[in-house]
Amino acid sequence: MKKDKKHLWRRCFLFWFSIVFGVMVSLIICRQITKIHFVIDAINMIDVSKVMIGVWGTLLGFIITAESILIAFSNGSFTQEFKKTGHYMTVIFQYTQTSVKLLVYILVFVCIIVINAFDLFQMFLFICFSLMTFIDVFISFIILVLMLRMADS
Repeated sequence: MKKDKKHLWRRCFLFWFSIVFGVMVSLIICRQITKIHFVIDAINMIDVSKVMIGVWGTLLGFIITAESILIAFSNGSFTQEFKKTGHYMTVIFQYTQTSVKLLVYILVFVCIIVINAFDLFQMFLFICFSLMTFIDVFISFIILVLMLRMADS
């Protein structure tokens, strides 16, 4: 039971860390933008949003592929060792929650492009989602490196 609780806490941390960090930093940046009376160029930011949708879609494809490979080789000796430690489900959780978040980001910014509006709130979402993407993908990359190190030994 203690091991399961530890993994539950780890999954909660993995889920909430990027959200809390992204929201806090985005609020700070948006306050600074408001203080200096920064003018948001809506046309430019809509174009940037289109680029980010492409980036998020590409990342989503890679994350889903990595998760699919993990699931496909779930009967291998390496994966069995990973399952014994309890880390397998944490990795699957991390990849799944990252995929769901990326889908949400894409959906939100497709809606923003359709309504063709970009103000301070959309800027907040843009900064927040960008930071959350970086954190989640970085964590997924660290997990991949740790898995590779484990496979090498």
